[in-house]
Amino acid sequence: EISQQVSAGVALLGDETAFDDGSFDALVKATFRNACGEDTKGKKQELQSISEIKELSDVDAVAVKSAHAALTTFVYEAAKTDVPASQIISSLEDSRLPEARVKAIMALFERCKGILRKVLSRNRMPFPQLLGTDWRLDKTMRSRTVDQVSEPVYILSLRLKDPVKGERVVQISCNHSELSDLYARVKSATARVERLVRPRKSK
Repeated sequence: EISQQVSAGVALLGDETAFDDGSFDALVKATFRNACGEDTKGKKQELQSISEIKELSDVDAVAVKSAHAALTTFVYEAAKTDVPASQIISSLEDSRLPEARVKAIMALFERCKGILRKVLSRNRMPFPQLLGTDWRLDKTMRSRTVDQVSEPVYILSLRLKDPVKGERVVQISCNHSELSDLYARVKSATARVERLVRPRKSK
């Protein structure tokens, strides 16, 4: 699932009044070239400045920048999550790209997918592994001029295994509202992951 901002940027590539066939082709090829950084034989390629591409000189600069950034994010996410081609095509169609342009992007993606995944694995930061969690409830007394108010404070302990620092414990303190917000965000993230890994039903 892609963000609304990325979807809007990709949708610009379907606007034939903004990008004619020539400027579309030039931007898409440059985006994949820069995202990969090398060709299919492993030969390094120089990054191509989008602003210096002749075919894009008459296209609105903001549209070029937005479409380039959105497509870069889109292809990286698609390669990273290794989603089926049918799901990528569906996302492009949802962004209202004509069939010919969807096919053009997919042809480059299929050709460059292996390189993109290699680039992502090479540049990926090693995140700590979550080994376990614990929590406790504390109460703090907040003084006022007339009375004292008891406020519940939740202490969350996260036991992590860091690739560099080894095992360690990180503690987070939050009130009930902040804990509820954290819980909602975790549920939302879990739901998104489940949608990505769930097999798509054929129509």
